[in-house]
Amino acid sequence: MKTPSPDLRLSSAGLVLVPLHAGHLDGMWAAMAESADQLRGTMTWWRDEQTKADMAAWTSFCESGWQSGTLYAFSILDPDDGRYLGACSLEGVDRTTLSTNLSYWVRSSCTGRGIASGATRLLARWGCVELGLARVEVTMVAANAASIATARKSGATFEGRLRNKARWAEKSYDMMVFSFVPDDFAAAGD
Repeated sequence: MKTPSPDLRLSSAGLVLVPLHAGHLDGMWAAMAESADQLRGTMTWWRDEQTKADMAAWTSFCESGWQSGTLYAFSILDPDDGRYLGACSLEGVDRTTLSTNLSYWVRSSCTGRGIASGATRLLARWGCVELGLARVEVTMVAANAASIATARKSGATFEGRLRNKARWAEKSYDMMVFSFVPDDFAAAGD
């Protein structure tokens, strides 16, 4: 698997995905502040005490993950004005099993418009078709009905519920597992 260009641009109706970089920090920070209530308890990375410096460190980590081929973090941008709408990424890319986990979130003021499901399908397709991955998993906290609906709408296949699979803030969470495989895109003709 070769390292994709950091100038990569994926687009679909109503959204653009570009690699996360330091120039997105202000937009990401504003979107996270707006969405704190929705992110708390559904995203393992969320911490109330996060700072903008923490997010700058995360951005730098993502850029190095891109270079090593283990993490492909994207910003979801509005194609008309470049506004930061959210993020999606392929995390923990395993070159031996050709598998990864796909995560996503969209700022609260932009939910319900198909942005997350469109970004999910676009990124899963890129992972399977362009990167040659054999499996793209999509996992979320079982109580996150909106994220489950997003996975279903994106065309991911539901595989099951993993009891007490995740743990953070001293609490265990059941996780729902969906997936994409290359045949999902060949059959759909996209």
